[in-house]
Amino acid sequence: MIEIGFGTTELLASCVGLVTGLIYTAVRAPIPAPNVLGGIFAIVGTFIGFVFVAALRGQLAFVS
Repeated sequence: MIEIGFGTTELLASCVGLVTGLIYTAVRAPIPAPNVLGGIFAIVGTFIGFVFVAALRGQLAFVS
């Protein structure tokens, strides 16, 4: 069973990502992530495909 949830870990990861982005931009360093919108959409699309197949297999559960 694959569980997908949004909780403390996801909130903390979002905060760390935001702070990391701010620091990298402040020191004018290249970010360690795709710096184009197409790259971001590719990552999101990959996750959506993963969720779609898991749902088709009946292996998906949303938790809080």
